[in-house]
Amino acid sequence: MATTNIPLMLGQNLPGWAFAALIATVIIVIHRLGSQSDISKFPLLGKEYGNRRKRAEAFLYQPVKLYEEGYRRFKNQVYRLTMPDGDHLIVPNSYLDELRTRSDDEIDVLKSFTDTFANDHIKLFPPKDRTEVANSVVKVELTRSLSRLNPRLSAQVENTINSEFPPCNEWTPLTIFPILLRVVAIVSGDIFVGPDYCRHEVYLASAIDFTNDITAGAAQIKRWPKLMRSLVVKLNLAPAVSRSQEHRRRMREFLAPMVARRRQLMGEGHPVPDDLLQWMVEKTAEHGITDVGHLTDMQLLLTLAAIHTTTLAATAMLYDLAVRPEVVGDIRREIASVLEETNGVMTSQALFNMKLLDSFMRESQRFSPPFVDSFRRYVYKPITLKDGTHIPAGTYIETPSLPVLHDPAHYPDPDVFNPYRFYDLRTKDETPDPNGFRTRESYQFVSVTKENTSFGFGKHACPGRFFAANEIKLIMARILLQFDVRFPDGVKERYPNFYAGSVSGPDPTGVVEFRRIKV
Repeated sequence: MATTNIPLMLGQNLPGWAFAALIATVIIVIHRLGSQSDISKFPLLGKEYGNRRKRAEAFLYQPVKLYEEGYRRFKNQVYRLTMPDGDHLIVPNSYLDELRTRSDDEIDVLKSFTDTFANDHIKLFPPKDRTEVANSVVKVELTRSLSRLNPRLSAQVENTINSEFPPCNEWTPLTIFPILLRVVAIVSGDIFVGPDYCRHEVYLASAIDFTNDITAGAAQIKRWPKLMRSLVVKLNLAPAVSRSQEHRRRMREFLAPMVARRRQLMGEGHPVPDDLLQWMVEKTAEHGITDVGHLTDMQLLLTLAAIHTTTLAATAMLYDLAVRPEVVGDIRREIASVLEETNGVMTSQALFNMKLLDSFMRESQRFSPPFVDSFRRYVYKPITLKDGTHIPAGTYIETPSLPVLHDPAHYPDPDVFNPYRFYDLRTKDETPDPNGFRTRESYQFVSVTKENTSFGFGKHACPGRFFAANEIKLIMARILLQFDVRFPDGVKERYPNFYAGSVSGPDPTGVVEFRRIKV
């Protein structure tokens, strides 16, 4: 009883601000004591950095160093790594075949995403059953439609590059990331909302800026203890959250008349548009979902998952091309040769036959994966692996990605950027396969293996990777057919990647010079 009254007794003798600080401290302590499962039996990486806060800062600012050290010291065992939200378990990739068989009520990918984006307060992600509807549309309808839609996408890529790039009749320096961001948003929008609306500035503003605002909003919320976060949102102490909600409002207003018109066409038996919004309207109707707000969130989730990640990948590839002019000619000749066989049409078969371009893309991804880790899951139920390793409920787990991509056991001469690496593995039987895959097609850009988890692994591997790969190939092929590329004078090395915790990517401020090829 006396213990319960201590804060009240102290409050009588403290200024208001000091009492509030005391209460906040108590909340933080209670939060931290109660928020983690007991995983202390696993070795902790980064003890030398000091307390929890300093270890979390080390993860934010030097994740590559930590993951490389963890891979070196604990390659075949589970270890702990401190992140801003607590200790996570880093699980060797050798466990992936076993973990992929676990049900979602044991280890769940959705909760790892919803927690990343503070969904309890931002409330972007719909219930799990509705999220699965969106995933199904992307995985099934979108992927199946690519062969039909690729010529349309190719035309959109050509038109968009011509409209978004300056003439570049002479060598012209461009900060390429923001240009590619608009190109990817427009081309993706052609499929997401249709060619008549993909250039609408209301759509583009939310498609491009929503990702930045929701990411910043989640970071702003997470500076506060969980028990205080609802109040933080109500008091607008996380302004990026308000901006993300404004994107949702504007996108809903943008989509509502489109959805109403499509439902009218369906009801009257008229032809309907051929795009992802239409497929979602039809699929949600099958599940009795009629709320336009749900369709809005699904569209915003698509932009969150697709536009910035695709743009970062394409930017990294252009940097890798600019610093290696010797490979540009070979890739350009391959593209031209393939298109001769299809009368200049970028069919699905044509894109598949661009194996050197595909190899270059996969090698670029090997050096610039979107995350330094992969297979993030939240453990709902305690699991015991075949070797006896026990992982308690309430734990976050993930596997290393970047260190595996530079393991010489999987990639000989791993620190050498070899654009022909995967081309040789796919086309030359005499090239030794270091991983002994059942088929050499496992070295395609879209392939998911334990040795390359850039797109995830198992049943929840990125469902949109086939669309992303096609889109990147179309953009890269069109750029190489129309432009020469190089770094400005004085730039002798590729711009370094940025790392912020587990997220990585190319420098978005880098400049590349373009010159239009004279025909």
